[in-house]
Amino acid sequence: MRSLRTTVALIVSITLALTVVALAISIWTLTRNELLNSVDNSLVTRIQAGVFLTPPDPDGAPFVRPPIPGQPTVIVDAVLADGEVYDIDDQTYDLPVDALDVQLASAAPGTSAFSTRITPEGESVRVYTVAVVDGAAARAIRSLEETQANLFGLATILAIGSVAAVSVGAAAGVLAVRRSTTPLTQAADAMAALSRGERDAQPPRAERGAPREVVDVVNATTTLQNELARSRAQQEQLVQDAGHELRTPLASLRANVQFAARTASDELTIQSLSSAQAELDELGRLVEELLALAARDEPVRDVVELDLVGAVRVAADRLTRRTGRTVTLDTPDHPVPVTLEPIGLAEIVGNCLDNAAKFTPADAAIRAVVREHGDEVVIEINDGGPGIPAAQRDAVWERFHRTPDARGLPGSGLGLAIVLRAAEAAGGSVVLDEAKEGGLAVRITLPRTPLMGDIDG
Repeated sequence: MRSLRTTVALIVSITLALTVVALAISIWTLTRNELLNSVDNSLVTRIQAGVFLTPPDPDGAPFVRPPIPGQPTVIVDAVLADGEVYDIDDQTYDLPVDALDVQLASAAPGTSAFSTRITPEGESVRVYTVAVVDGAAARAIRSLEETQANLFGLATILAIGSVAAVSVGAAAGVLAVRRSTTPLTQAADAMAALSRGERDAQPPRAERGAPREVVDVVNATTTLQNELARSRAQQEQLVQDAGHELRTPLASLRANVQFAARTASDELTIQSLSSAQAELDELGRLVEELLALAARDEPVRDVVELDLVGAVRVAADRLTRRTGRTVTLDTPDHPVPVTLEPIGLAEIVGNCLDNAAKFTPADAAIRAVVREHGDEVVIEINDGGPGIPAAQRDAVWERFHRTPDARGLPGSGLGLAIVLRAAEAAGGSVVLDEAKEGGLAVRITLPRTPLMGDIDG
């Protein structure tokens, strides 16, 4: 798709080129007409200077009065009605007679016409034929070589000038369009940065003299950017404040429920307190996930060199201790060093294993795979659950989204959102696929060493 800058610059260049070409053609045409008029006037003047087909002395020969000094060279001859040419000047072009000459020789005296012809030698000439007496006409002939040379020189000058004018004008137009549309490009970059979650995106700025419409767009974009930043800061602060405030009463409530469950005597009370404790544990996990998600938006996080295989094994052992589920590991026999932030890696592996344990039946296996591919490493967690249909996979990255199969199970819908944010912060990506043994395969690709921009958040 062609950009606005290119479109406007192209329109300006084409319009300027058409205008300059039209102006050059007009100048050349007017100059040509003026030069031809000058030639025609010189021919008429030469005839009017005196052509005598009948000499003053009856015994003398026809003659032509000598040319006026300073006048251009014009050669005169005579054409008779029978088509015979009679040289009456010292010089001649040997120009053949055509039908127009014969017609004018037979016309009434004073009848005249102009024509442009080619001599036998190939020279272009201008001819003025006028009937002077009955049965004879005089022809004044002048070469057009000089006129054509002048017109060719003018055409060359106009062509060079037109190219120069179009080039300079187009360059000026492109610079003007670039200057006018630069704020729009900055606005687009700022909005793209916001969509990527970048907080330090510079707001667009309209230069002095920018068009009013551009200024309006820039001002609206800047206002929207500021409002989004303010709203995002308020949301993050709310999540952090709520999470920190909920931790203390939840811990106290969990301790009281655990104490009550240990001291209860009847089975019904014990079951009720166990259910309450499970709900409190789920609420506690939700609070921790909210805090982790809010912390993920912090701009700076420290990175260190970690052993990816060791991190996956630790997470698998933790899941086994907490749920009793066994994780089958498929990892290299040697350490796989990566430069990542420890919290982010723990969030990625831990949340993927928790999801796998939640959806995998008791008789199915959970499988964790680690692979090396050049400058990248791949973590793949396969579960034995129902999987996620391809049409629903894009929606699971949204916060609090839960698939229909997951709505009856414990969870908040934040796990995969946290995994995605942590992977992208490390310069990696996450893909959902169908596992070979059935169920869902979560494939995380991470660089061994993140880019500097990824390290800074």
